[in-house]
Amino acid sequence: MLASMPGMACAQSREAAIRATLVDPDHSVAPGCVAGVFQNGNLRQSAASGFADLASQRPLDSTTLFYGASLSKQFTALAAATLIAQGKLGLEDNVRSYLPELPAYARPVKVEMLMHHTSGIRDSLGLLRLAGMADVGRASKEQTLDLLFRQTDTAFVPGTQYSYSNGGYLLLAEIVARVSGQPFAQYARQVLFDPMGMKHAYFLDDGSPRPGTFAHGYVPEGDAFAARDTFPRFSGSGGLMLSLQDLARYERDIEHRHRVWTEAVAKIMLTPGRLADGTPIDDGKGLAYGGGLHMGRLGGESIVRHGGSAEAFKHAYVRLPERHAAFAVLCNRGDWKAAEKLDEVMAAAGTSPPGYPKAYPSGRFHSKELDSDYTLVREGSALLARITSPLVAAPRTVRFEPGEDGAFHAGAMSLWPGTSPDKISVSRGQSGRIPLTRRTGLEVP
Repeated sequence: MLASMPGMACAQSREAAIRATLVDPDHSVAPGCVAGVFQNGNLRQSAASGFADLASQRPLDSTTLFYGASLSKQFTALAAATLIAQGKLGLEDNVRSYLPELPAYARPVKVEMLMHHTSGIRDSLGLLRLAGMADVGRASKEQTLDLLFRQTDTAFVPGTQYSYSNGGYLLLAEIVARVSGQPFAQYARQVLFDPMGMKHAYFLDDGSPRPGTFAHGYVPEGDAFAARDTFPRFSGSGGLMLSLQDLARYERDIEHRHRVWTEAVAKIMLTPGRLADGTPIDDGKGLAYGGGLHMGRLGGESIVRHGGSAEAFKHAYVRLPERHAAFAVLCNRGDWKAAEKLDEVMAAAGTSPPGYPKAYPSGRFHSKELDSDYTLVREGSALLARITSPLVAAPRTVRFEPGEDGAFHAGAMSLWPGTSPDKISVSRGQSGRIPLTRRTGLEVP
């Protein structure tokens, strides 16, 4: 028993560090986030801060249900993948075989185009807003499908571009319903959630969550917060209600149980999409897109991830297959960036985000070409550069944030760590990298 005490103390210390990243220092009563660290399919650390309901001060915890926003897409794709693996649905199938209401476009839209965001199907939430609906939470599935079926053309020739589309995933969910012969929410419950043990997760089916069972979303209003449960009540592109504990069951199935995440299903989910000419998809951030998931390699390491965003809900989820690790942050406040919180959580858990700078250069560096000095100091997750030059009377301080390409960025400026601690380089726009070398003690004025 005594031998386990150091391990317990370390785990408690890390949970405290994770919780500290979620605390709002300016409000004693505020919405917040829950965070989880998964290893080998187990929830190793979890932490929560804030309230699911400010009026009753019901606290957030690992069992709190959140509106999942676009975290839902991987589960919509997973539902489709189960049908594809059974041979009941084909990635190359023409979507109109299942949705004859969709116009016959110049080039057919295939099922895989919906899954990989290459269909050109217009964004359904955007269409609702263009039609005058400010609160898309008031729209029904039928109203939204009707708008999609009214579109006389696609946004681009299907298969020629990658463009993220909520409309495509709503159609994918409708295809799952028609092929399975069940409402989409019912099929997901029967084939996904029950087998994986996701006891509390479910998809909305044109109805609101039961009061008192979920986290309300909030946005700042003056010195306080206002409730904003403005999320759509239909499913496919969003609509998933889940907790951190539900994500833990999902991770366990991926790592061990394989009741849903079978080898055949995993291949469908984790195969990156391609354009019609065979070009690999680029999501604009250096990753491809598979079954409701961004995926690829950053800094030489495999990464699978997706975010979720609604007016008052912000989520981030990342899986690192080679480490058998995953991390998640679920927030019920619209003013925080979940991706930044996730990076802080990973750092508190002792893990470097893949692709991000592994070390922060510090000290004073000189560029002969610029005749300037950069004095670097770390401040939280940022890197501050104090630039001195004979061209200006007063030094300039620039705040660089870490990026997924291994560099630090401040607008058009980038700062690149070198192959040794004594070298860095800087660039702006298309200038190319300009080297700087650490000043020795004798050279510093």
